[in-house]
Amino acid sequence: MDYFKIQGGLIIKNAIKNGLDTSRLVNLIICFDHPDNFKIKGFQFPPNLFFIHEISFNETVGILINEFKFDREKAISRVREWRNEFRTTEIKRDEISKDYEKIVEKTNQEIVKEKGNNYKIGDNDIIIIAGFMKEKVNIVHVKDKGFEETCKRLGMNIIPTPKRDLEGEKEFKKSIK
Repeated sequence: MDYFKIQGGLIIKNAIKNGLDTSRLVNLIICFDHPDNFKIKGFQFPPNLFFIHEISFNETVGILINEFKFDREKAISRVREWRNEFRTTEIKRDEISKDYEKIVEKTNQEIVKEKGNNYKIGDNDIIIIAGFMKEKVNIVHVKDKGFEETCKRLGMNIIPTPKRDLEGEKEFKKSIK
């Protein structure tokens, strides 16, 4: 049985541990003006527990500023709002993470040999996926094909970004040009 203990001593049996990669977090912030609108889609807490790697916070802020023209304060505020509303657990990189990172890197190299360079993931993606492995995340919400394929190969369940959310992100980008 998978048990998860949260602050205050509450133990949740068979918790669903959702890992959000940076690109999916960006997509959620762009497509849903508030976390409550996403919760309506069936991702309420509990039993859904959300995990975000510590490096995703800064990556998300940077993407919101550089690609979506948010000012710095608004970008930080929106990421914090999502992180706090979902009571996300922040995954920290530590010595144990490095062993998982080697596994992720090797797995992605095998995928690239089979499917081509379009499936190559970056160093930060390796760190994020390794963090999900370390925390035994059940489900990973992804947008990037290389990230998705690597997670699948490592035995993780995947929820790709819905097409309507991808379209919503495209529409937002068009509106800021």
